[in-house]
Amino acid sequence: MAGKLGIGIITYNRKDILKEVIASIRRHTRTTFEFVVADDGSTDGTPDMLKELNVPCVTGRNKGISWNRNRVLWYLKEEKRCDWILILEDDCFPTVFGWELPWIEAIERYGHINFMPEITIEIDNDISSGSGTPEDPFIAPMHQAFCVGYHAKALSHVGYLDVRFEKYGEEHVEHTQRFLRAGYGGLAQHLSPERGQLFYLRGGLNTLPSHSHGNHELAMRNQAIHDAIRHEPLYRHPWRTDEQMFEFREEIAAALSRPSPEPGGESLQFDSIISLGGDETVNQALNRYFGRPGPGLFDQFLVPFHTLVSLFQNSFAGLLSTNCLYGHHKALRCRDTLITYHNCLDKPEEEPASVEKFHEQLPLLRHRFHGMIQEIDTLCRQSRRMLFIRSWRDGHLYGGQHRPAHTATANFTALVEALAARYPALDFKVMFVNFGDATTADQRMIFANTKTPDTCSKEEELAGWTTLFSDFRITQNS
Repeated sequence: MAGKLGIGIITYNRKDILKEVIASIRRHTRTTFEFVVADDGSTDGTPDMLKELNVPCVTGRNKGISWNRNRVLWYLKEEKRCDWILILEDDCFPTVFGWELPWIEAIERYGHINFMPEITIEIDNDISSGSGTPEDPFIAPMHQAFCVGYHAKALSHVGYLDVRFEKYGEEHVEHTQRFLRAGYGGLAQHLSPERGQLFYLRGGLNTLPSHSHGNHELAMRNQAIHDAIRHEPLYRHPWRTDEQMFEFREEIAAALSRPSPEPGGESLQFDSIISLGGDETVNQALNRYFGRPGPGLFDQFLVPFHTLVSLFQNSFAGLLSTNCLYGHHKALRCRDTLITYHNCLDKPEEEPASVEKFHEQLPLLRHRFHGMIQEIDTLCRQSRRMLFIRSWRDGHLYGGQHRPAHTATANFTALVEALAARYPALDFKVMFVNFGDATTADQRMIFANTKTPDTCSKEEELAGWTTLFSDFRITQNS
């Protein structure tokens, strides 16, 4: 299914909540997407915060929900040419990775789709039928606007929200009824569009309690406007007069003239950075660039990619296994896991490792490794944002006949999913370094290269890492 996704948020004076919603969208969205926030003249510093967060913003005078939602729709449909458009209110946020996938499917099927929160299902359940999936959406008569999905083709027939509505109230209801009249997003009653049934999705999103900016007097005035325009032609422009058109276009032009967000669309700032190996060079580079290394567990041994995935999937079972240990240069290798223990035994540097010494020191090794695993787990529980780094070094060190063919290709997704399963509440990214031209649409993955040859001096290798951190503008909170 080919198409382009756009995600927008509408907001007014909810800077702190908005920041959390933005972080949640970035953390949980699998599909590459265009992003924009429409700010309805906030006075709490919202535009400055969006600039710091590297988020595109359309803003202007406080004009109300119709005008503000139209800012997002126009920006994503007309300027960014998105096919699937999702608009979230600033108190609605994703909770499941890949949350947008059922929305894309539903938008393709129905042209227009709405979100039904669990609280609505529990308290105000007026669902006629359905299970809340793209294949079998809820069918219900109420109108909710926490998250709304639009297809660009449907918007081309229905148009924008009517800007005759004042500030807050009725604008989404009237717009939705026009979609029903055009055959999108529900079951229409053509003689009485206000009695139509809408399609809803459940799951993947949550909402926060928030204060409404509307009031009863506004609601009554907007209800009268709605009654007066109910049977007008479907299509509406995002303005009614030439003056409104010029103001709207100036807002869009100003948004487009601002500096574009950097590649990746967000600041690469993290609370902690953890090396997942290749070798100890990663932590040496972290220490040089940031002034402190991360946890040193994966400096103690060399672990191939497939075994690294298995360690996180199985709570590090198999680590320090004594099955089939054999000498490998001055280190020991486990024939089952292909882990090479090269840096963990207490011995003179020039002395080769031995199976006997490994068994002798095994209780101490288990205690030390257990503490290091606990250190990683604690960091991941206490940090808001984490960067894991995995170097290609295992490919360099494990190449050839000692490495089974089925382990030769790195399964990036398996590692990311294993980390997500172990640390379900963690906002994280994994940087895969020196894996060539590998790419992915998964927003949790970053691919980078140090641009140093496989065989080079330690100083050249560390310089390559320094350049990489600088080029990606990776920062670590103090």
